[in-house]
Amino acid sequence: MYALPKVAVVLIALLPKPDALLGWEWRGEPRVYSPDTLYEYIDGSADLYLSYGFEEAAVADYVRGGEEGDWITVDVYDMGAPLHAFGICGAEKPSDCESFPAGAQGYATDNLIAFWQGDYYVKVMLVAGEDADAVRALAAEVGEGLPGGGSLPDELKRLPEKGRVAGSERYVKTSALGHKFLVEVVSADYALGDARARLHIGDLATVEKAREGMQKLRAFEERASEGVNALSGVGEDAFGARDPYYGEMVAARQGQFLVLAISEEAGGAELTALARRAVPLLAPACEGGVCRIE
Repeated sequence: MYALPKVAVVLIALLPKPDALLGWEWRGEPRVYSPDTLYEYIDGSADLYLSYGFEEAAVADYVRGGEEGDWITVDVYDMGAPLHAFGICGAEKPSDCESFPAGAQGYATDNLIAFWQGDYYVKVMLVAGEDADAVRALAAEVGEGLPGGGSLPDELKRLPEKGRVAGSERYVKTSALGHKFLVEVVSADYALGDARARLHIGDLATVEKAREGMQKLRAFEERASEGVNALSGVGEDAFGARDPYYGEMVAARQGQFLVLAISEEAGGAELTALARRAVPLLAPACEGGVCRIE
């Protein structure tokens, strides 16, 4: 018999046992997927998961009443880090869902409950039948057995709290806003009076890469927008522009970080103030060109 890798055994142990719900049982054995085999399970979404750092998944089917009865699938994805689990959860979360009290930022749709906790992203789906209570019970069972707390990842502390719209926080690992150089980006919506804006903060790992990224962004806006205006007093380098796709923009660099405040409603002065609010949270301590948040 094929012996599962130790890490797979640990992941399977996070799934509810076959007798977790009275009258329910596993349909077959749990399955484990790696980055090389994930497409076999979620072909259309595998690339998205991989882009967020997916490492491994354990999946089990729970049935009641045999092959033709109720059927629930539980997926536990090891995303490698809380920020990655947070990111994939936000990427899949629909705008019209309800919140659900499981793990962190749990949400529910007609047939699905999903949440993240620690390094893990969990999905509990009702495939056949109408037993919503069983879905909730299995979701709670998984959440109780997962390591890690429910607080937001530390990287989101880079986002100012004042004016931030709760629940709007997101993380994009690669190619944010369509720019390949804009990576490791946390973002959130902000209320600026009657207007809304979105603040993006990218961690480009080194000061040199951040400088290069700022140059590429400025060059793009010079070609695409109606003009670029240099700004002072916002980080170490900053400019404003009217982006043809996203609206009014203020971009700034502080150490290894790029800050972009964007809005279709707010003006340049409001966005500049929002970017200024973020810069002090990014004041870095740098050694050899690599910085950390203090």
